[in-house]
Amino acid sequence: MNTHPATSQELKNAIRAAARWYAVLQSPDVTHGDQRAWQHWLAETSSHRLAWQEVERVQTSLTRVPGQVAAPALRGAALTRRELLNRLGMIAVAAPLGLLAWRLAPWEQWQAQYATAIGEQQPLILADGSQLVLNTATSADVDFTPSQRRITLHRGEILVQTAPDPQHPARPFQVDTPQGRIQALGTRFTVRSEGDETHVAVLEKTVRIFSGNHSRDIHHGEQLRFTRDQLGQTTPARISAGSWASGNLMVVDMPLAELVVELGRYRPGHLACSTAVADIKVSGTFPLADTDRALALISQTFPVRLRRLTPYWVKLLPI
Repeated sequence: MNTHPATSQELKNAIRAAARWYAVLQSPDVTHGDQRAWQHWLAETSSHRLAWQEVERVQTSLTRVPGQVAAPALRGAALTRRELLNRLGMIAVAAPLGLLAWRLAPWEQWQAQYATAIGEQQPLILADGSQLVLNTATSADVDFTPSQRRITLHRGEILVQTAPDPQHPARPFQVDTPQGRIQALGTRFTVRSEGDETHVAVLEKTVRIFSGNHSRDIHHGEQLRFTRDQLGQTTPARISAGSWASGNLMVVDMPLAELVVELGRYRPGHLACSTAVADIKVSGTFPLADTDRALALISQTFPVRLRRLTPYWVKLLPI
């Protein structure tokens, strides 16, 4: 039996496998061989057992949704195994991977001082008067000491509006991510930590970025991506950078595929678009608290249609 601590990727893979096993075991033609194989899989590693517990928990929560929502995906007691795998499997893979992203995070994120769920935003006023807004699925710590003002962004995205430090001498204001450090020089900026990259966009004045042995100043209207070892190229920030903090995502000539990825951050489950419509340039303002309405606006304005298998599985297709 494997008892070593699982990585996030191992847990994600385990949840996918658990979802498939759940669909098999719920099928009316499940066999004793299937049940024995499932028990063997379950006993292999602790990550398999954790994944099974989580898929069971999510499926239990799905049974409490209104009947008119659940019925299109699950109606029919005599579904074949293939049909059940296609329907229940889509829910079990898409919904847990969205809903459980927080539970799969490293321990530091579990213990974070401030955290938002998928689709949630949280504004904060810090002790020095600075303003902080946490975007969807974000976790961060704030640590003000006599010598520094520091925000540690574990995951997600924040918008920072710094205020003059009331203490003298003024303490530096910095944001740490897994990839490096951003020092504010009296400014307003966004920081997004995703995967092995940090993305910074400056909305006012200047910030200084430190990564490895490198540092660089970026100024109003500029953005930059960096990793632990390398600073990327400074490029013009999007006109809409930081617009999400108002509760609306403003985009100008954004490819539909990119917009779908952005909207997908604010809803659980699977949201995608066909390659046939991926390059359509989209401009507009879309509500983030109601992504279903945002998708409806897209389908009404552009030559695309929505295909919904469940509330947790949506794809944009050509008309």
